[in-house]
Amino acid sequence: MNNITSQPAHLRFAIAPGVSSTRLSALLELQRAQEPEVSIGFFEVAGDELLDGLREGRYDVGVSLQGSSDPVIQTQPLWVESMAVAMPLRFPLLDQASLTIADLQNYPIFRLQAEACSSLDHRLLSLPSADPQKLQYVTSFEMMALWVSAGYGVGLSAQSRIKHAHGWGVSMRPLDDGPYEIVTHLHRLQGQVNSVAVRFESRALHVAQAQGA
Repeated sequence: MNNITSQPAHLRFAIAPGVSSTRLSALLELQRAQEPEVSIGFFEVAGDELLDGLREGRYDVGVSLQGSSDPVIQTQPLWVESMAVAMPLRFPLLDQASLTIADLQNYPIFRLQAEACSSLDHRLLSLPSADPQKLQYVTSFEMMALWVSAGYGVGLSAQSRIKHAHGWGVSMRPLDDGPYEIVTHLHRLQGQVNSVAVRFESRALHVAQAQGA
């Protein structure tokens, strides 16, 4: 129960593009179940703006796909997402249980810009017959799924996203020449005394551990 000296029951939560919605949804569901009295203000911001907002006190906590070496910001990895291939339901490579990046070099490839994965991007650029015109970046997974399901190429995205898009006419195959991974990080100010943010962080770590991150 709150008293005069307690923190207000409010959390300013910043979310950067690319963070997986599946585990984030589980975290927010747990937060609402355990502290329904806490109101949450959501802010969708770019990664750099998220960190600036934490430093300036505009946000209490945030999640993004980038780490931080700033000693003012406390950063913890939460969950790891493996990248995979999104393909149309009718596609020449569907008979293969898994794929490599080399298997995709003859097809247009769509990448979700927010899911920065340096090892994957370096591998794509190192393909011997790589055609820059064949690699296209999109601003949303929905746009990627639209192009892929219509047969215009393949997509590279987090496994969990692709699995949930099967009903949109998209199939998933894992990549076995990785690892190609993206990591969701939780950020808050170092030494922050906001007890609501501290408890939220504890729940985030619980969700990450429960789902094998």
